Amino acid sequence: MRAIIILAGAAMAASWVLTWLEAPFAGPEISPMALVERGTITLSSEAAWQTWVFVGGFAAAALAALLSILGRGAGLLALVAGASPLVLLGDAVIRADDLLGDLGLPFEVNLGDVAQSWELLQDFIRLGFWAYVGGALLLLVAGLSSVAARR
Repeated sequence: MRAIIILAGAAMAASWVLTWLEAPFAGPEISPMALVERGTITLSSEAAWQTWVFVGGFAAAALAALLSILGRGAGLLALVAGASPLVLLGDAVIRADDLLGDLGLPFEVNLGDVAQSWELLQDFIRLGFWAYVGGALLLLVAGLSSVAARR
């Protein structure tokens, strides 16, 4: 379990700098670090809770990997890091109509229809997205296993 947490935590944390989307209509590559550099994501006291959950997921993943390297228990941090994308996804599905208006895309997309959204985005998704999703999924499973094993 320790090796899984190390590798998954490192993958999720590394996805911060990797390209997530490379779409012809979006301009430059999109990664979380690029969004912070452009000011799209700002970390301040006025930032939305979703921003803190998103950025905190990367930090929790990195800390889980580091603690696992040091031989300490990292199950709870792995669980928190792995659950962070699910929290954000749930919020995005609930607020799909509001998010669509905020994006201002020149074409019609129904974000409530996951299949249509996936169809649109799958050609533009790059390694960073897969490292984030894969790392989060593995951290979620490893965290659940570690926390459940303690009981």
